[in-house]
Amino acid sequence: MPILPDDAIFISYSRRDDETMRKITFFLRDQGFKVWVDNEKLIPGTPAWEGAIENAIKKAFAVIVILSPDSKSSEWVRREITYADQFDKRVFPVLIKGDEDDSLPIRLVTRQYVDLRTDEEAGLNSLSAAINFYINEKQTLEMKRPLVSKGSVSDLNPPPAPPQLKNAKSPVKWMLPAGILMLLCVLGVGAIWAGYRLYSRSIPVTGTDSIGPPLVDAPADVIVNTPMAGTPTDAPVAVDPDVPVPDILPQYLNDVQITQTNTFDDPSGNGWEVQAGKIENGAMEINGNKNNDGAWFNKEFVEGNAILMDFHFTERSTFLVYLNFGSFETDSFRRFGMFVENGSPITDLYNGTEYFWGGYSGNLAMEPEKTYTILLAILPNGEILDVVWDPADTGSVLEYRNKFGETWAGLPWTLVIQASKGTIYFDNFREIKFSGVK
Repeated sequence: MPILPDDAIFISYSRRDDETMRKITFFLRDQGFKVWVDNEKLIPGTPAWEGAIENAIKKAFAVIVILSPDSKSSEWVRREITYADQFDKRVFPVLIKGDEDDSLPIRLVTRQYVDLRTDEEAGLNSLSAAINFYINEKQTLEMKRPLVSKGSVSDLNPPPAPPQLKNAKSPVKWMLPAGILMLLCVLGVGAIWAGYRLYSRSIPVTGTDSIGPPLVDAPADVIVNTPMAGTPTDAPVAVDPDVPVPDILPQYLNDVQITQTNTFDDPSGNGWEVQAGKIENGAMEINGNKNNDGAWFNKEFVEGNAILMDFHFTERSTFLVYLNFGSFETDSFRRFGMFVENGSPITDLYNGTEYFWGGYSGNLAMEPEKTYTILLAILPNGEILDVVWDPADTGSVLEYRNKFGETWAGLPWTLVIQASKGTIYFDNFREIKFSGVK
């Protein structure tokens, strides 16, 4: 039996799964583990709430995520998973309700999980075995072993066998040592490819000779974005009078001018490359898929430019709309925009290889089949602006603004849409120029 760590296990869960959370907590404490749950430590809504949760995850030696349809739709659970990944915490998913499609968030679809749905006792024992195996593995790696001068290998206590967990995609079968090594190699390559497919396949690599050489060589099946020939960003373009400047924009930007519009009446797309969907009947339809494909716009945007789009989505949709610079998983990668899962929007930001969320401020609550408008603006000196609102009620707004400084300044950006679930419809795409910000 490995020595139990002094740090606690953090449990991430939806309030509606409180009963199961308590069962898991009591079980683990009976096993000798320390467990940290927010309902024992904090009063919801207090100023210390968010900071205390972040601190608890940082100090935790592992994180358990309770999976259910309710937790998948919980913004806080998604944030806690992201924060755990950011600090390289071992995450143990525990499925308690629903199926994989209903209960697994996008960040956990490739990870093994413990199943408590049919046999709770067996599932709890599997969870305990998985945690103990992780502790033993971690302690073995960290321990300085003395040289063995007597005895044989058979005299040493072997580590426990890895627990048999269910995998979200396929079961794992343990083979002979040579087979295990080969399997790990294959899985490693597969994991890299899966991550690439999930996050990179639809992401154009930006960075043209106008600001220097490309950051990296683009993979063969990723399109390298260059400005559209004959369509510089400052070229005068006729404005569609049926798509006026929204009254809300002067609250954020000065001297707004619409330089180009697209109401998606032309199936050719007028610069849009659609990988998973179609353009017809005055809308661009993006269909969620396992590769997280979507669409991207064949043009680069710079400081003083912004984009504006109307959108609505079907129930339980998961998608992203963002401006992108560079190649994914490189230090020069930059991204900002919106991530929506089951109607819950959060900011989506990358600074190099680091993913973080800043969180919108505002009072907008999204609903399926209702139209919203998103503004993504590139401000001077490495500052960005992301605003989402209800055009029928401009008092319902979410906004995020941040200045990242010189490493974000002077970059050309590409507009990208990705979707993994549901159907999302876009209309009234507008390219904007402005002279300054409020």
